[in-house]
Amino acid sequence: MEIDSLGEKMEELRLMMREHLGVRGRDFATALRRAGRLLPRHLQREGRALIEAGEMARSPRLMKMIDPQRTERAYREIRRYLESRDPMERRIDLALSILGGMALAVLAAGGLVLFFLIWRGYL
Repeated sequence: MEIDSLGEKMEELRLMMREHLGVRGRDFATALRRAGRLLPRHLQREGRALIEAGEMARSPRLMKMIDPQRTERAYREIRRYLESRDPMERRIDLALSILGGMALAVLAAGGLVLFFLIWRGYL
């Protein structure tokens, strides 16, 4: 595993995280930290393994300790997950969640007003 290819892969994943998850960061480590619960736990672990490999790749002695199969597998798993995420679907889910919360609040307020009117004898 070369330093350049690992750096390019991490940059590609950072850009994909920005596009598919809406997570910004100046580097992959920052984007991974900001993604938080948007990524499953096992993918967060894989992302940390990539970051660790990137740090190890800076030193020629430590570079020999990098497991290329592990880093390639981590890259492929994170990439596969990000490709399966649809940004439009995420936005629609967020909008429906907000509308559902608002509808529940309106129903609760209406129920309280109705209860108050019955309790005071107006209905």
